[in-house]
Amino acid sequence: MRSVLAATVLALATSSLLAAPSASAADFFEIRSDLHNKCLTTNGDNVEMRTCDGTGRQVWFWDGPKLRNLAERHCLDVKHGQINAAVQAVGDCHGNANQRWSFQGRRIHTDVNGQVLSIQNNGDTRDGAGINMRNYVGGAWQHWSTRRI
Repeated sequence: MRSVLAATVLALATSSLLAAPSASAADFFEIRSDLHNKCLTTNGDNVEMRTCDGTGRQVWFWDGPKLRNLAERHCLDVKHGQINAAVQAVGDCHGNANQRWSFQGRRIHTDVNGQVLSIQNNGDTRDGAGINMRNYVGGAWQHWSTRRI
């Protein structure tokens, strides 16, 4: 009886260790531009800047090296992995280099080409301004911060 109980406890402990972690509320955050404090926002497959409103379209979480949006669970993606490409949010989260990201200081880098997340036109301040990948030049339109939700 003790051996059956011990085996059951061991099996339960092992299965809980192997279970994939889920994002908790503490893991959710907004990504804000240092230029104007607006939020990185999904709009279908597009990613753009909008005044922060607390909706799920502006809430992000890490899934390994991928940045995912809470509302649609889409992954931040460099379109076709190209230089100076548009940034989009796609449902096919394959985890290739064009979907792997890291914060380095106040910059958000992609693994695909070393460029950084940038607001179009060197910092368009309008709601709806697009997001592109660009070489880092130190502009506030390339600096980001997070705010936990």
